[in-house]
Amino acid sequence: MRILIIEDEFNLADVIAARLRQEHYEAEICQDGDEGLYLASAGIYDLILLDVMLPGKDGFEILRELRQQGMRSKIIMLTARSMLEDKLEGLEHGANDYITKPFHMDELMARVHIQMSSPESCQEQNQLTYGDLSLDTSNLKLTSRTA
Repeated sequence: MRILIIEDEFNLADVIAARLRQEHYEAEICQDGDEGLYLASAGIYDLILLDVMLPGKDGFEILRELRQQGMRSKIIMLTARSMLEDKLEGLEHGANDYITKPFHMDELMARVHIQMSSPESCQEQNQLTYGDLSLDTSNLKLTSRTA
């Protein structure tokens, strides 16, 4: 399973990526909001770990744009912004979880495992989408969104 880490603190991103790889996930790091949005929009990531305060677009902007695009990847916000209003903004705009810095790596891994093992993640693994076509590989049913 592929995870994108959009985090401008390279040392933190590197430690997270190393731990994810230990847990047998593929992890890619991006340190800029604009590039992070571009990479995340590709739709090839099962989970995105998204910082809020980034150069370029901030994490809340990225979150809103991804959800407006219909992106269904799981998103965990990672941020030092711990005010209730910030947490609510993230969750209301489609974040699946919100964890404040500093955090313990074991807690982050537990949250990653929960998101990656949720029934929605398993269901999405059985879906291949191209344009308006969707193929459910578990039953080989092809559907069109325009039909």
